[in-house]
Amino acid sequence: MQNILTQQTQFFELLDKQVDAYKTLLDQLNTSQDKFNNLLQDYLLKFQQINNKLLQQGRPELSCSQIQIKRNDELFTNSQLNISFNLRSLLEKSYKYKLTLADPLETPLYRDRIFQLRVELKNKNGELVRNPNKIELVVAIYSQEQYPKEIKVNNKGEQILKGHLCVPLIKGTAFFTRVQIREVSSHYQNGGIILAILPQFKPNDEPINSRDIQPLIVENIKVKAKKFSERHIPVYVNQ
Repeated sequence: MQNILTQQTQFFELLDKQVDAYKTLLDQLNTSQDKFNNLLQDYLLKFQQINNKLLQQGRPELSCSQIQIKRNDELFTNSQLNISFNLRSLLEKSYKYKLTLADPLETPLYRDRIFQLRVELKNKNGELVRNPNKIELVVAIYSQEQYPKEIKVNNKGEQILKGHLCVPLIKGTAFFTRVQIREVSSHYQNGGIILAILPQFKPNDEPINSRDIQPLIVENIKVKAKKFSERHIPVYVNQ
């Protein structure tokens, strides 16, 4: 009996130490968000390296069609951990290349109306880069706030984005021919959304590595209710 009590005491002492350690970690995170982000990015890099080794050992690679869409792994992993992550911090890193819109995005956008996005790969000098290897790009939308959150469903619980959401970047150009947003932006904080086009990370991307490509992030996009032309006046059924 005495032995059991001793073991229980040791267990609770160990548990108390672990709780204290977690409290200390939380205090450090609260006082230094930037430091935490750097630590998290290092962890994600190590995680990706381990994942790449598993892929090389025969684990099947996930494509855009096999999961809802495998996002930029930093955003995807942070979402799973439920940690506030600043989408804009992706723009603060140093990249060899960047994604740009080939044509201006006409705004406001309209709910349920299809629009197109043509994206180009540029170098630091703004010159078109014709990548010889295929790089997958995905489109996603985020809330317009300090720590943007990915918006996946509309107010009806339906998938908020429809259409061609994952396309290949070939010889410097990618064309999202049919994209549809199924909710107005006024339903979200600050009345706008962020449109992001992100490269899908793959192991051994050569000669252009997707990690060297700066994502395309367009902020404060307004999405309004469907606009009818003068010749197309909606008819409502009398109740």
